[in-house]
Amino acid sequence: MKSIVLPERHISIVNKVVLAAKENNFDAYIVGGFVRDLFLDREPKDLDIMVRSKNETEDGRFAGINFSKILAKKYSLRDPVVFERFGTSKLFIDNEEIEFVMPRKEYYDSGSRNPDTTLGSLEQDALRRDFTINALFLRLSDMTILDFTSNGVKDIKNKTIRATEPKNAEIIFRQDPLRILRAARQSLQLRFSIEPLTYNAMKISAKRIDIVSPERIRDELNKIVVEPNPSKAFLMMDNINLLQELLPELARLKNLEQPTKYHADDVFTHSLKVLDRTRNDVALRMAALLHDIGKFKTYKKDRDKISFLGHDAESAKEAEVILKRLKYAKDFIGRVCSIIKNHMYPKMYTNNWSDGAIRRFVKRCGNEFNLAMEISKADYGKKNDENKLAELTARIEDLKLKNALYPKDEMFSGKELMEIFDKPAGKWIQIAKNKIEELQIENPSITKNGAIKAVKDLKIF
Repeated sequence: MKSIVLPERHISIVNKVVLAAKENNFDAYIVGGFVRDLFLDREPKDLDIMVRSKNETEDGRFAGINFSKILAKKYSLRDPVVFERFGTSKLFIDNEEIEFVMPRKEYYDSGSRNPDTTLGSLEQDALRRDFTINALFLRLSDMTILDFTSNGVKDIKNKTIRATEPKNAEIIFRQDPLRILRAARQSLQLRFSIEPLTYNAMKISAKRIDIVSPERIRDELNKIVVEPNPSKAFLMMDNINLLQELLPELARLKNLEQPTKYHADDVFTHSLKVLDRTRNDVALRMAALLHDIGKFKTYKKDRDKISFLGHDAESAKEAEVILKRLKYAKDFIGRVCSIIKNHMYPKMYTNNWSDGAIRRFVKRCGNEFNLAMEISKADYGKKNDENKLAELTARIEDLKLKNALYPKDEMFSGKELMEIFDKPAGKWIQIAKNKIEELQIENPSITKNGAIKAVKDLKIF
């Protein structure tokens, strides 16, 4: 069996745990994905330590909690954060957040999102986990690997994701349907295939995902979209009927035809290709996934002519609904929708655009200007689109070098305008400011006198 080598940053933590466990009559085990990643020579995350007390008179439900308190006292650490209902606690050691848990078995109500936890044996704890590759334990007293499913090490070697009990895989997914999405994500991340019984159970259980909280689904999607070639996970979701449950707006784009003049693929396939072509920024990737979501509602076909008039605005509108449903933060939703709303503008570029038109485009995009340019590049259709984008990029860079890309700061405050025109506050101030800003965009070198004259010509008084 492969010898286990701990990452340098975890050695001190493990030494502290081993010493405290020995002194206080506990057994300690590293559990879960951390052990799997050690086998795969991946940088492990989320160090979880399972603890059992050797003292038969002690309540085993609180072994993890009690041990974390002992560690905190021994090494003068801040008190652990305790979750008594689940028998877990979190403690910072050497600037790493470590979770301490008891061995447990879990029971789920058919309509519940949250498990009740009960003290269990090591084997019960292993079998209640999702997949064999995540059910390995590393006993810290002698650095021995415990493989209670008898398949964990073998499945890592064979690059296979298998439910801890394949014949009862439906139960595994009914207990926590998020495991279906997690399997798709880990298959993508690790480049592992999914064992047939496990895959079939995922398909059978897909509809049960509706009991999972939106926040948990969101967090899994965030992990998926930043991986290389995330389209593979979304295609798997589609194959097991999970996509229809999570993102029906995306699923309905399948077989939605597009003008071959611009795109050879249906809207669904095209959206996934754009997703793969973008940089692994969460906001950019999510915008890529949803950038054409509005084409379903805006689809029109007149004889052989297909159009999606206003699909960019409709896509931004629908993306906002989807992201709110998944409980994304307001700022994140604003960024994604801005990228989507503006993703068509670079394609509209011609060499007849004035410098002012370019500045207007940059202002419209705001802080998401660079991301809007990136998604436009990923969304290219024909070679001509790439050439236009290259020319627009060159002109933008030229304006940057001349310090003439962004409009200047506000030329006049409201108070200054009232003094200049000797008028009281009113709606006219905003009208005047809008006019001056438009003049600055068209001609950054406009003088204050020129701006004042233009406001007078508005005849707003």
